[in-house]
Amino acid sequence: MTTLIKSVLILDSTSSFYKKKVDLRIQDGVLQEIAENINHETNQEIIEGKELVFIPGIYDLRVHNTLPGGEHRESWETLVSAAKAGGVQGVQLLPTGNPAPQTAEQIQFISKLSTVHGIDLIPMAPLTLDNKGENFTDLIDLFHAGARGFSHAGGSLQNTDLFLKCLQYLITQPVTIFTQADSGSLSLFGQINEGIQSTLTGLKGIPELSETLAIKRDIDLLTYVLHNSFGNEHKEFALHFYCISSKESLRLIQEAKEKGLPITCSVAAHQLIFDENIVESFDTNTKVFPPYRTKEDKEALCQGILDGSIDVIVSDHHPVEVELKDIEFDHASFGVIGLQTILQASFESFKSKDYSKVVKALVDNPKKILKVTQDVLKVNGKVFGTILDTKDSSKFTIEQIKSNSKNSAFLDYQFKSKIIKTFSA
Repeated sequence: MTTLIKSVLILDSTSSFYKKKVDLRIQDGVLQEIAENINHETNQEIIEGKELVFIPGIYDLRVHNTLPGGEHRESWETLVSAAKAGGVQGVQLLPTGNPAPQTAEQIQFISKLSTVHGIDLIPMAPLTLDNKGENFTDLIDLFHAGARGFSHAGGSLQNTDLFLKCLQYLITQPVTIFTQADSGSLSLFGQINEGIQSTLTGLKGIPELSETLAIKRDIDLLTYVLHNSFGNEHKEFALHFYCISSKESLRLIQEAKEKGLPITCSVAAHQLIFDENIVESFDTNTKVFPPYRTKEDKEALCQGILDGSIDVIVSDHHPVEVELKDIEFDHASFGVIGLQTILQASFESFKSKDYSKVVKALVDNPKKILKVTQDVLKVNGKVFGTILDTKDSSKFTIEQIKSNSKNSAFLDYQFKSKIIKTFSA
């Protein structure tokens, strides 16, 4: 099948046509021709739109792994289908299966699945056995098995001494420790942001302090370890703060970066769209962690993408079965799926802005953190990416969801963009 795509803006920073409008002729997923104007031939599919852009394959740094044991939430097949439908070429899987991937064989098994499913499935390893926060995993053995990312399930390791030692062990290796900043005793039993909506709804609030206090702790620990590493720290070691949610969190991270600390951070795509007022409906698909915070916080996060102080946008794809969502708000589980909507949600808040900053947070920076080689858009090369019309619109419905779980934050949401076509392996 040959497809001719007319007048598309290339947002692939590795391409010589970067930020130029061109035509693309693609046959069976391989780029045959790229030029300012390509003549139409018979038996070709022609794609035209209002304002087409080409975005390279997205790499999502934060996807909750439900396997093994959670096939009813998500299977390998549905995970891959959702990723491909959303233009995602690679996913980093949190060590959240049951059991968690904490042996060399388990890490290697997940890595080998990439060749079967046609997208990069990148395993993370847990810092502690079974994510219990009690005893270390074999950190160095897991690194040698192929793990380049480590975390405490999807959250924050509360034991300060244990996290300090994890930093000390791993700082000599080219790895990233990922943490979702949270002071567990402050967020305990919390449901939504502590603020006007927690007062109006009567739901227990989760204070911003629960996040910022944890960020301060981890920055202090990292600083201590660096000052006492005697020059043995690896230049590619980093600490990554997942899913920051507030203006103050961003300020703390900006200050740490200015001091030269090896720190990166990310924001969940849905946090760029919604603020705390969305919970007025008591829709359990608005129950996320960290919670949606104030409009001011949301605007600060959007600005962080534009000025580069937030490195990455993630989906925080978290499949949850209907039995744990279609119940009272304070009993429902946290989390939403996001692989199919990460691209459109990321573009949504940046109309008339430089989309290249958004693509950098979806593609370039995640690949840099994961140490993945960038695929170059070139003639006779395989095409990985998405054609998005930024001036069209589309509604995301439950019938479109590829995942086993349907807990999307964007059910029946009218996006101000439309995915026209995706190209994957």
